Amino acid sequence: MNLIEITYPQGALEPEARTAIAERIATGLLGTDEIPPETLRRARRMTHVLFHEAASWSTGDGPVDDPPPYLVTITVPEAWRADVSRPCMGIVRAALRRHDEARGHVRAGGDVWITVVGIADGDIGLNGSPATARDVVNYMTEEYRAAERPDEDLPDGVVRDPICGMRVRLGPSAITLERDGKTVGFCAVGCRDTYAANETVA
Repeated sequence: MNLIEITYPQGALEPEARTAIAERIATGLLGTDEIPPETLRRARRMTHVLFHEAASWSTGDGPVDDPPPYLVTITVPEAWRADVSRPCMGIVRAALRRHDEARGHVRAGGDVWITVVGIADGDIGLNGSPATARDVVNYMTEEYRAAERPDEDLPDGVVRDPICGMRVRLGPSAITLERDGKTVGFCAVGCRDTYAANETVA
């Protein structure tokens, strides 16, 4: 669940620009080859980039001009917010900067605002029904976890996230749990917490 809403002044972004920005954001959030296809199928469907055109926009200096300001809201489950805020902001900022560079825009600052909003468990409407962050992760990775997988040889120090299937390099900054004398690695806090919660209710 990644909902990215970009508000911009009327006429500032033509359809081609909106498409290019959305593609850069989606690629930054989802990557390409690192996520198993079973997980990626649903992850792509659950990532939404939408644009709102403001009919009128003024600051303390009056009506805005080029470069156009942007207000961005990124909505994620509250349980993920602290973990994903910085990387998500960076991905969106980079996509907007690429557009600025293509147009020759130079910003003085104070005109691009990105807010990350966390939604509490029970207030997340997955497929229209109340859900939790764990429900979102389980739904997104259901196909991967249901698939039969042959044993594989991974490089030393690399494990596979049992929830989403991404490869995780173990080290001081890795997100891990110890289970039955083995280190289980996770791509994100959301996968770790889902794994632990699934164990509890199993």
